[in-house]
Amino acid sequence: MKLEKLYDLYQEGKAPKRLYWELARERLVPLLEVQQIVKKNPYCRSVEIREDGIVLKTQDIALFFDMTQNICRAETILIGTEGEEIDFMSRFIPTNAVIFDIGANVGRVSLGLAKAHEDATIYAFEPVADTFCGLEKNLRLNACEEQIKAHHMGFYSESGDLKFFVPAANEAASLRPVTDTYYFKEGDQGQGERRDRLDEVVCPVDTLDRFVKANGITHIDFIKCDTEGAEKMVFAGGAHVFSELRPVVYTEMLRKHAARFDYHPNDIIEMFKGWGYACYTSEGEKLFPFAKMDETTQETNFFFLHGEKHRELLGKYADGSV
Repeated sequence: MKLEKLYDLYQEGKAPKRLYWELARERLVPLLEVQQIVKKNPYCRSVEIREDGIVLKTQDIALFFDMTQNICRAETILIGTEGEEIDFMSRFIPTNAVIFDIGANVGRVSLGLAKAHEDATIYAFEPVADTFCGLEKNLRLNACEEQIKAHHMGFYSESGDLKFFVPAANEAASLRPVTDTYYFKEGDQGQGERRDRLDEVVCPVDTLDRFVKANGITHIDFIKCDTEGAEKMVFAGGAHVFSELRPVVYTEMLRKHAARFDYHPNDIIEMFKGWGYACYTSEGEKLFPFAKMDETTQETNFFFLHGEKHRELLGKYADGSV
């Protein structure tokens, strides 16, 4: 029996107090397990149970848990599987920076960068409506609505409305259906049967170049991109951005995602070469040149830096073989 039902029975006079105490204690014991994880995870500070939801508070940001999802961002941070390189990304961001977070999801990266760079202006882009609502909710929670400008849209090589495939775990939403059935499972909040779900929703998209021109943006310093395989098309819509504005780029590239869009991640590397960029992986506090992806590649996130514009950064962080 759920704790809420026990509470109602006691309030209705249908459960003796001492029996209620015993049964309630059994259901509250898992709170101690959560406390132990908070103590073990040096990045986490507390888990707050509120009337409007459950909030994870870390060293720098706060995020709502969304237990309707099979996996949620606050959850992955708490249990120690979140691996975004926020600290290392920050090293490539100058003062008064303009940052684009493409595929912002519920705002974990945008919020982390906002707290690390309070003078930065961040544009956060999320095309899926339900996920975008979660993004706005987390921005309000952190009082970052002004610094982080949330846009309900995505980017592609063309402008218009495109069909997205949104599994039950909406962080895997993509313009091509995901093949990993793990993401199809609905979140059950720990109760009941877990069903599969894959929705089709129409979302607005634009090209990077059109958006930048329409909004009078004259410089971009850093772009983070995670679009579940559509990265090549996102970048293809930004020829002006990458040839003229030349931001540092941090992007996900996975063979399995690219295959659903009929290209290989090496196509992205070649595209950026044409704009004067080189590709790098990171380890510790260093960048290492990355020329070509093959079947042995383990890395999933990569930096692109422009040989001329980012010469100083490369001198500071790139391996000596550059």
